Amino acid sequence: MGRDKALLEVGGRALAAVVGDALRRAGADPVLAIGGDGEALARLGFDPVADEHPGAGPLGGVLTALRRAPTGLVAVLACDLPGARAEAVGAIVAALAAHPDADVALPVADGRPALVHAAWRTGAEPVLAAAFAGGERSLAGAVARLRVVEVPGVDPAWVADVDVPADLDRATLSPVTDADVPEVDVPTLAGALEGGARLVDVRTPEEYVGGHVPGATSIPLDELGARHTELPAEEDVYVICQVGARSAAAVTALNRAGYRTVNVAGGTAAWVDAGLSVVEGPAPR
Repeated sequence: MGRDKALLEVGGRALAAVVGDALRRAGADPVLAIGGDGEALARLGFDPVADEHPGAGPLGGVLTALRRAPTGLVAVLACDLPGARAEAVGAIVAALAAHPDADVALPVADGRPALVHAAWRTGAEPVLAAAFAGGERSLAGAVARLRVVEVPGVDPAWVADVDVPADLDRATLSPVTDADVPEVDVPTLAGALEGGARLVDVRTPEEYVGGHVPGATSIPLDELGARHTELPAEEDVYVICQVGARSAAAVTALNRAGYRTVNVAGGTAAWVDAGLSVVEGPAPR
């Protein structure tokens, strides 16, 4: 490409800024930038971190990210994903959280896993480090040693990277936006619920038990593929998660399947921030 891809612009925005925004909207905090121009990336709002394996490719960057992550679960995205979306990040994080025995969650687009748009458990680091020490430099080769959960239904544009100038041209001409995800705010949801609207909570069962909007039905995101037929096809259904990213992924998939679903912007966190009550306990049987 002739220059640092992280700082190339699409629609007037640096590629890294697009990826960073997707991570933040999905709830990531902090958002680290591994390697690259630390000063420039700091100006874009990242916490820059020196790559422990410069020049070793994506596997070296993933290793550094896992070692520096402040939590046990971390999303690692390449810097050159012009279609990066919060709902895609939320979907892989939710899938990994729902599969405690898995090491990594990979979105599958066009039948292929997207290795540079993944959610990882930091516990996978020793296996990756051993592979790296043994001479492995292929991220695919290292991932083959791990327990993987695949996340279907991801739009290929959300995980497509930029390898040549023509890719950047296409991204500039056809930017991906959030316009296809219908949303309402919390006050609108409250009014709809008073009118008898149905609300589906796609968080994990543990999150649901800890506090949910009264009347919400629990259908965790990883169960949606098997349980979507529980939803009415002829009426609007509102979908909520914790901050709005996982529910946006659910809305995208459901509406493509012919349902009429609407995302709740800000999620359960916004509901609580608005001073509205939640109910603790499991979903009714």
